[in-house]
Amino acid sequence: MIVDVHTHIYPPHMTTRILDAVRERAGVQSYTDGTLEGLLRSMGEARIDCSVVSRIATQPDQVEPINQWLRGILHPQIFLLATMHPDLPAAPDFISSLKAEGFKGFKVHPDYQDFFIDERRAYPFYELAQAEGMPVLFHVGVDPGLPTPVHASPKRLAQVHSDFPHLCIIAAHMGGADMYQEVERYLLGNDIYLDTSFVLRKMPTPLLKRFFARHPIERFLFGTDSPWLDQGEELRFLLSLPFLTDDAKEKIAGTNTARLLGPVGTAQKQQEKVDE
Repeated sequence: MIVDVHTHIYPPHMTTRILDAVRERAGVQSYTDGTLEGLLRSMGEARIDCSVVSRIATQPDQVEPINQWLRGILHPQIFLLATMHPDLPAAPDFISSLKAEGFKGFKVHPDYQDFFIDERRAYPFYELAQAEGMPVLFHVGVDPGLPTPVHASPKRLAQVHSDFPHLCIIAAHMGGADMYQEVERYLLGNDIYLDTSFVLRKMPTPLLKRFFARHPIERFLFGTDSPWLDQGEELRFLLSLPFLTDDAKEKIAGTNTARLLGPVGTAQKQQEKVDE
């Protein structure tokens, strides 16, 4: 099974505006049209079995509308991550109900959401996510389209891991885009998942080889950041790396994510409830 742990799609009426804004702000070209249909076409061409989809709430009052939109995605090849905002009170029943609905975890982007990853205002959410066993996918490192400061640095993420040692953390962009020395110092070797999204083909080969050697292979997850990179090109690059064994490639490409998130996507669970 091949699983892309890090993808984004948007409501059809918003896609053109969002894709244009990212291209103008960050100089990043999209490889799909940003819709569910575009993602599914990309997956078919790349022979990717499942993708994990997320969106970001930049304000607390956006959390429920975004999660409601995500609930409407009914497709067995799609896993869903809920959105959350640190200024929204983290009620226990809110977290547990999302889990019961089939959401596989959460995605947060502290730069867009304007909070430092180790701020205490986010800790009630981390505590509840930890208690429910809900993974949290964190954007970590430099975002090319956003100004400094970096709100989610590897060092700050290491502090979160220290304070919540049983929280399942997925650190996007190999633990911190363009902050790799800090990743090596604070994250490698810890019980934290690193996804390969956006940076896999951008990292120098010796650095990439060192990361795979110093961090457990079971803690790497294949991701692309689609629509911002081509899923097929990213997968082909991963599978071509000469310093990874076939077993390691299989784990990174999908086995690790399937083991972490489970074999059934949110949409399939929802459909089963409808059928009942």
